[in-house]
Amino acid sequence: MLFHLIGSGICALVILNQAPTEPTTTDFFPVEKWNYKQAGRRDPFVPLLGLDLGKGGKAGHLSVENLTLIGILWGDKGYYGLVKDGLNQGYILKRGDKVAGGKVAEINRKGIIFEIVHAGVITKYELRLQQKERR
Repeated sequence: MLFHLIGSGICALVILNQAPTEPTTTDFFPVEKWNYKQAGRRDPFVPLLGLDLGKGGKAGHLSVENLTLIGILWGDKGYYGLVKDGLNQGYILKRGDKVAGGKVAEINRKGIIFEIVHAGVITKYELRLQQKERR
């Protein structure tokens, strides 16, 4: 019983001698703040499969389900596909360009073939050039 009394007295002294702390914020949920020093490293918040289409623009966000093939251009440097998305924004794609979930596998005179990777399975999706009817 004596040890219990001495232990309670020490606990009371420790509690009474503590200085009150000032609350730093009035938020219910504290938010950790990070200061990232890049120092030659890549930014960890930028997606690894980037939005860069190369030097020409940004098309990594394009979903092949929303694309409409407008035309195919070809020349000495290969084939290029002219597409527009659901917002009528135009893009020029070439072989190897990244799109959402995959890349442009091939472009020929009839259309564009995409390779889309979903859950480790590669699916080929073809966007064909529409033939105009002759009258």
